[in-house]
Amino acid sequence: MLEGLETRLDDALRIARSMGAHTLDFFRERSIKIDVKSDGTIVTEVDRETELLGRRLIQEAHPGDAFLGEEHGQVAGDTPWRWVVDPIDGTVSFTRGVPLYGVLVGIEYEGMPVGGVVHLPALNETAWGGRELGAFQQLGDAPPSPAHVSSTDTLEEAMVCTTSFDYFRDAGWEDVHDRLVRTCGSTRGWSDCSAGLLLATGRIDAIVEPLLSPWDICAPIALIEAAGGRWSDFKGKADPGCTSAILSNGHLHEALLNLT
Repeated sequence: MLEGLETRLDDALRIARSMGAHTLDFFRERSIKIDVKSDGTIVTEVDRETELLGRRLIQEAHPGDAFLGEEHGQVAGDTPWRWVVDPIDGTVSFTRGVPLYGVLVGIEYEGMPVGGVVHLPALNETAWGGRELGAFQQLGDAPPSPAHVSSTDTLEEAMVCTTSFDYFRDAGWEDVHDRLVRTCGSTRGWSDCSAGLLLATGRIDAIVEPLLSPWDICAPIALIEAAGGRWSDFKGKADPGCTSAILSNGHLHEALLNLT
């Protein structure tokens, strides 16, 4: 077992929930000011404040670790550990009152994702996992239970999630989207990090995303691996810096790679 990971994962769970509680103070608040970033995505002051809260709590718990956040960037560290945070994954959902947004807190060791928390504040559901620690799910105040990916082994029976066709269009992967919807048993657009939680808990079978940033993928990678799944870029390489990814229950991975 990777020394230091279990403590960090416990802290990541606590911090993700604190961040989520902060977002709930503003959820369904229709007067939130929305800004458009240079890449065309949207951001709110709640995103920025929530990231600063998470960064402060992480630095208090592990002051030597590096940090990367979507809204405020990188803070250097002097240990092999880095925390990768998306304070509100699914800002579009958040600003529209859709409860599928979430908080992502990922943990890297020497550049590889080894621990991750996906917390959906508005649904009060959380999944977390780490290398050699397993994966777990908690809904509300119920006791945590082990989480594991599904056993579906054919695309014809599979439910596969993508965020939306827009991402495939913007990345130039429209043909991949077409092959997915024609080949898989069903496709859904349950967006953003909610799909990662569903995959890790066996409720869907795979995720195909053509347009990603590090804060989108770090926590889900670690969680899904801990739940028994597999991930790679569209060429089959396990590259944590990938901008496109397949995350699956493992049984479907090669078949999905053949579609990309």
